[in-house]
Amino acid sequence: MNLRMVAETVGTVLAGLAGGAVFQALGLPVPWLSGSLVVVACLAMAEMPVRMPANLKDFGFLVAGVSLGSTVTPEAVATIQRYPWSLVGLAVSVVITVALSKTILEKRFGWDTPTAFLSSVPGALSMVMALAAESSGDVRRIAVVQAIRLFALVTLMPMAISATMTGAPMPMQPIVSPMGMALMFAATFIVTAIMNRFRFANPMFLGGMVTSTVLHITGTIPGELPLPLSFTGMVLVGVFSGVRFVGTRPRDLLAIIVPALAVLAAALSVAFVTALMVYWATGLRLPEVLVAFAPGGVEAMILMGAAMGLDTLYISTHHVIRTVGLNLVTPFFAPGRNNRTDA
Repeated sequence: MNLRMVAETVGTVLAGLAGGAVFQALGLPVPWLSGSLVVVACLAMAEMPVRMPANLKDFGFLVAGVSLGSTVTPEAVATIQRYPWSLVGLAVSVVITVALSKTILEKRFGWDTPTAFLSSVPGALSMVMALAAESSGDVRRIAVVQAIRLFALVTLMPMAISATMTGAPMPMQPIVSPMGMALMFAATFIVTAIMNRFRFANPMFLGGMVTSTVLHITGTIPGELPLPLSFTGMVLVGVFSGVRFVGTRPRDLLAIIVPALAVLAAALSVAFVTALMVYWATGLRLPEVLVAFAPGGVEAMILMGAAMGLDTLYISTHHVIRTVGLNLVTPFFAPGRNNRTDA
């Protein structure tokens, strides 16, 4: 890269960091990813020079994948046997949500299959944007639909409920040791190389996710990544997604709002109906099932459950399993892979 390209890259990343910091200060959901995405997308639509080199994008996806995999603990996996029918209901809910939302976007709004599919996946924002980078889908539409769902479910709902309630945040895992981190990334590079050889969709993200998940489930390398490193991965994923808005006009975004709200309504309806069925079949507490099935972010749903005095282990187990399952399964079903490179 020449000096101008380096300056544009540095400026873009700094803008993403600033957006993440602002969203963090405002207490908004997934701040380092969503904040960087929004700020860089706004710069792109304002025709400011923004840039994300392919190697920097790959590093961000790799770190994001490892970070997400580290959220899976042996304790969470051990609780699966306590809620077998509830987890079956959750899986059914996710499948129906994706199928119904995809059909709505394709048949009612005429969207292409890759865009409709990735817009329909409920949650796992990092993975969805990682797959969008490798697909022929419209990244801008996917990002807007996912952002509207995210902010509706993760911002407005928790804020409305927690306004009159209090609760303690969930305890964090210890930070992984330097030696453990080195071994984890070494194993990740090996797995990533294998996945790249067999042409997996976005091997950097999926390789990091799979390797980290296995190492944490087995207890081989416990602990989360240091927060600055995790935040860096989120920021870079957000910056990449924001850069894809180059050439987009504000009126283009307005045309996506109605399809996005239709998908949100479909996801909420499916989650509500399946949660009721699980409640009737198992006798579990309805508020806990509703929060566990809500297609929102992991952190916000767990904190909302804590604020309401619900069983956070039940809620966290369902959201973590859904997120991990989507991250591991969706790449095999995502259509329309596109092997384009990023400047």
